[in-house]
Amino acid sequence: MSAGSSLPYRLRPNKAVDRELFLSLLVRLSPKLALEKYHYVGLGGPFLEDFRLVHGRIGICKMTCIETEEQVHKRQLFNRPIASIECVHKSLEDYLDETNFDSPAIIWFDYTEPKSITSQIERFARTIGTVPIGSILRITLNANPSSLGRPDGNLSEAELMEWRLQAFQRRLGALFPNGLIADGMKQENFGKSLLHALKLAVEKEVLSFRDRRIVWALATHYADGQAMVTAALVVCQNDDKTIEEVVQAWEFHATTDAPHRVDLPALSTLERLTMESNDDAQAKMGFELPTSNMAENPFDVFKKFYRIYPHFSRVEL
Repeated sequence: MSAGSSLPYRLRPNKAVDRELFLSLLVRLSPKLALEKYHYVGLGGPFLEDFRLVHGRIGICKMTCIETEEQVHKRQLFNRPIASIECVHKSLEDYLDETNFDSPAIIWFDYTEPKSITSQIERFARTIGTVPIGSILRITLNANPSSLGRPDGNLSEAELMEWRLQAFQRRLGALFPNGLIADGMKQENFGKSLLHALKLAVEKEVLSFRDRRIVWALATHYADGQAMVTAALVVCQNDDKTIEEVVQAWEFHATTDAPHRVDLPALSTLERLTMESNDDAQAKMGFELPTSNMAENPFDVFKKFYRIYPHFSRVEL
C-alpha cells in the first residue's frame, strides 16, 4: 500500500466521490443480485473505511481485507470496524490463487504501482473466468503519464508525447491498443488510453467462455494529486440481459469508452450552498473557479455530482 492511500478522504474529495459512485452502483444492483449474501474482498488501508461503508449500505457480513505490509495489517486488526471482517496478511494475488469462491464475490483490485500495469490488467481479466457468475469486479489503476518517464535532453511537447507513446507500447506489449496516437499520452487523455487497454484485455478473456459475458457498469478518471482510473463490471450469465438493463438505467452508468471525469473543485461551505441552490451559480457568484490539468469545467462537474459531493466537519468525541 502506498503512503498516498492512507491519506484521509477529506484531502481526497475526488476519490471520495469515486467511492460513492461505486457504493451507489452496489445499492442499485443489490435488490436484483441479493448482494448481502456476497463475499467482499478488497484492500482496506489502515482504517478499513470501505468495508464499513459496504457493510452499512449493503449488509454484507462476509468480508476479507488483504494487506501485504505487516504494520498496516496490524493496524487493520486494531481498527477493524466490523467483527466479521477477516484481515489477511498476504498479497491479493496469492489470496485469489488459493481461494475457491463458493458464492459470488465483489472484488476490488486497488492498484497504485504504475510499473506493474500490464500484470495488473492481465490478472483482473483472468479473474473473470474464475469467479462465480454474478460476481462484481472493480479495478483501480495509476493513470499518471509521467510514470512512463522522459528521456534526457530538451524535447518539445509533441516529441515527449511521441516518446511516451513508444514507452507505453513497450510497457503494455500485446495489450497496446491499435491506432492509439501520441495525443493519448496527454494528462487529460491518458486515463482513457489505459481504460482502452483494459477493455481489450477483458473482452479477449471473455471470448474463452461460453457461459458468461460481462457488463461494464462504471468507469471513472480522477486525480487527487495522483491521476487514477477505475472500472467496474458484472459477470453475467451469457443469455441474461436483465443486469444490463438495470445498469444502463442507472444515472451514473459509464463505460470504459466514456468514463466519468471526476474533477471537483475545492469549495467553501458558502460556495457549495450557492452552487446547489442556483441554476446559474457562476453568474450568482461572479467569479471563475480554478481548473485542473484534466481541463474540466468545475461548475459542470459539480452539477453532475453535487448529490455525492463530500462534506467534512469536525466532530468532538
